[in-house]
Parts: sequence; C-alpha cells; structure tokens
Amino acid sequence: MRPFTALRRPGVLLAVLVPLALLPMTLADGVLAVLLAWSGALLGLLGVSLALQLGMLLGAALGGGRVTRVGVGVGRLVREWSTPRRVVAVRAVPVSLSVSISPDRLPVRLRLWATGLCSALAGATAAALPLLGVPDPLWTGALLGGVARIVHALLPRDTAGSTSTGWLLFRLPRVSGARLAEMEAAPLAREVTEAVLAGQLTEAAAAADRLARARPGTWSTSACQVSVLEATGRYAKAVAVTMGMVQRGGDDPRRMSFALAGLAGLAVSAVEVGQVEPDTGLPVARRAMSDAVRLGYPEHRLNGTRAALALLDGDVAASARLAALAADQSQGPLSRADDLATLARARMAAGDNAGAREALGRAEELAAWWPRVAAVRERLDVGAVR
Repeated sequence: MRPFTALRRPGVLLAVLVPLALLPMTLADGVLAVLLAWSGALLGLLGVSLALQLGMLLGAALGGGRVTRVGVGVGRLVREWSTPRRVVAVRAVPVSLSVSISPDRLPVRLRLWATGLCSALAGATAAALPLLGVPDPLWTGALLGGVARIVHALLPRDTAGSTSTGWLLFRLPRVSGARLAEMEAAPLAREVTEAVLAGQLTEAAAAADRLARARPGTWSTSACQVSVLEATGRYAKAVAVTMGMVQRGGDDPRRMSFALAGLAGLAVSAVEVGQVEPDTGLPVARRAMSDAVRLGYPEHRLNGTRAALALLDGDVAASARLAALAADQSQGPLSRADDLATLARARMAAGDNAGAREALGRAEELAAWWPRVAAVRERLDVGAVR
C-alpha cells in the first residue's frame, strides 16, 4: 500500500495522530516520558481494538449470531482451520483480532444490534481502564489512545472492508425496505454458502432454489445463484447474473463494490475456459476491478483476479507473484484453492511442473472438486502421460 493512501485510512491516522498529540504533553519531561506515552497510546489502541472484537464474539454468542470468521494477527498466514460454518486463521504477528459475524436466525436486526452493543460496552470498558492507574505518561497515553479508538469505532461506517460498531448501534435500527429484506434473507443464504463450502453442490442448488422462492428478486438470491454457478464452472451465466446485480445495485457502494469485484473474477474465469471471448471479457474485468476499488473494495482482495488476468496476458512472473500473495491473504478455503490453482498454472507456464504439483496439492487439500483446481489437475495428468 502506498504511504499517502494508507494515511487516508482512519485507523492509520489514529495511530499517527495520537502519538503526535501526546508529544507536547510529555516533551518537557524528557525522552523517557515521550517513549512511555507513545507506548501507552499503542497499548490503548490495541487493547480497545481487542476488547471491541471480544465484545463482538460475546454478543454473537448471547444474541444468536453466527461467527463466520476469526482472524488472529497480521502478516503471513501460519495456520488456518476451516469448516463450512467457520474459518479461524492465525497469522505471524499476533497483535490483533478480527471477527466476522452474520445473523443466524430471525429477528436479524435485533440480534446484530445486541452484538454491536456488547462490542461497544466492552470497548468502552477497556478504554476507561487507564483511569484506574496512576497519572503518569504511560497511563495518560493509554487513556488517550483508548478513547481515540472507541470514538473511531463508534463512527458509523459500512464499507466493503468492514462494518463498524457505530453502524450497528446507530444506523442499523433505521434500516428498512430492501436492505432489511436482504438482511432477513441471510439465514437462508447461509444454507447455500455452507453447502458450497462443503462441496455439496446438489444441496447448494436446492437451497438456492428455496431462497429464490422465499425471497424472489433479492440481491441475496442472485448472489447465491452466482455462487452455485461458479462452483459448477458455469462462468458465462454467472457473469450475466452478476451484471444484472450491478445494473440494479442502486446507490449502495458497499454492495456494488462486492458485485463488481465478483464480476471481475468471473469474467476472467469465463475467458480462461473459453466461455467468453477475450475481447469481450477482459475489458469488463479490468473496468469492474477499477470501479470496485473506487467504491471502497480493498485492493489486496483483488490480487487473485489480477494473477489470473496477468496469466492471460502472458506475464507469468507477475501471475505467480500475485497468486502466491493472494493465497496468503485469502479470506477462506475456496478462494485460497482458487488462488493456488492460478499459482499452479503460472508455474506450469514457466516450465516448473514440480512447483505446479506442489501448489496444486495444497489446493486439492482445500477443495479438489473446485472447477479451476480440477482443470489444473487434468492438465497436469495429461502432461504427465505425454
């Protein structure tokens, strides 16, 4: 990420501005006081961030929410445990916790609001803890860092990257109409998602049909149809459904950014297997990626699509680099398997069949049935016979 781009992110700004605010308060007391205050600010920021996420876990447990993903730390992926219901990922530097939740049953809005309330109470409690300490630079820094973090968390934000505690508390109660209908469809949509993750494609298709009957014409219904189509390798039809979602996406930038990111990946896959002509599919993919980022979609989550696109463009080295990066940063087993399939294809194109088999073996451990993984296995087996 470029430095000035990073500074536009509120969380990064907090980490920079809080120590700067402490500087005039501590400079007269010497270098040690400055270091203590800055250390305290960092502890306050991290401590309240941790408390907010732990509160989210507690709120989901008490309110009937579903914890779909737990991420521990940042940096290189060390270990991941995944089931169709939940993914737990541990990374190299364990300084953070991230939690993703979804409503498990009706009433959806009340359960999510209660989860946000638990998160806010846990964060506010952690932010107030430095008041119990002695008034020295360390505790002053921790108090300022913690208060800044809880204020930031309570600002309502709902983007492709995250939804804040403040949005759950202050904006969610006013959600109505189509957005509320989409949220209430989540328990049914979850059945489709879990079946796809388990590779139970007949059950996934049946669940998608039930959702279509219960919630006809909704965004969730279309998204689940796309999931089943992609899982069965029908990329051209998935592109058509996703383009329909984009056309009726309205003024919701978060939802549009997800649809555009999905459209980019599907268009590249459709070109890759010959279901769509390159002159048609590749411009669509490039434009969709650009528009998704403009609407707030995290750039790093598009590395897998960029890797597949680079391979189609003949840039094998860039494809392998981006695919390896995407696999390490992926949010779940199917996306990682897909990225590893791209990595295997890039290594094959570079003449490294041993490396391709290694990447493909990792992909098959996650989802050997996934269409792009199975296609690479077929190509490698044909090459071995020859």
